[in-house]
Amino acid sequence: MRRRERRLWSSVREELAQRIASGETPPGYQLAPEPELATGLGVSRATLREALRSLEEDGFLTRTRGAGTFVTHRPRLRNNLDVNFGVTDAIRAAGMEPGSEANQVVERPASPEAARRLAIQSGAPIVAVERVRTADRRPVVYSQDIMPSAVVGDRSDLLERLTGRSIYEYLERDRGIVVHHGVANFRPIKADRTVAGALRVIKGALLLYIRQVDYNDQGRPVLLSDEYHLADAFEFTVVRRGPGRRFG
Repeated sequence: MRRRERRLWSSVREELAQRIASGETPPGYQLAPEPELATGLGVSRATLREALRSLEEDGFLTRTRGAGTFVTHRPRLRNNLDVNFGVTDAIRAAGMEPGSEANQVVERPASPEAARRLAIQSGAPIVAVERVRTADRRPVVYSQDIMPSAVVGDRSDLLERLTGRSIYEYLERDRGIVVHHGVANFRPIKADRTVAGALRVIKGALLLYIRQVDYNDQGRPVLLSDEYHLADAFEFTVVRRGPGRRFG
């Protein structure tokens, strides 16, 4: 039951965070009263309060007794690195139409590096989903999502299942795997011939490279992602917590 409750409030948190990121609920916007909001989201008030508490801790909301709950006034840019969006969700939140092209699914043995990050044996079977992600039909991200074969199961219609969906939605709805959190590393990189061709840019073009490992609620890695983002396609922001009272 505890896992189900966590899944519920996490889903509510993600829904509200997406509304904020997309501008549907802009800074200064007052959320509906808790009973009305809980009814609209189809959850209990206890679940809603947990989601609101989490969003307030991360700086998305401010709650004032007797006044209500408000979206914070800090600027929210197109994509927020403090929210674990899939690429599809990030493109949609930026107000663009997500799509993909040059899709393929490849099954191969795990390299030592992939095996280490996914906590499986080197050479164990993995499934790699390679896609060129488009925003309003423009290629903006080349992605490779790698999962242990045991996570995917039957891959015969995997590309069809992923059409118009994020990898997170596929994992949760089709495989019953809820991603609890991800750990990402970011660095600038120059496009090699393969990536440049996929994104229709010149070789050596500057990209933002993101490597992320996503974990389920038991702390087990279930997804390794390599993403190459066009540097001029998105804007990113991240919430950085202050030192608080550590120096008081």
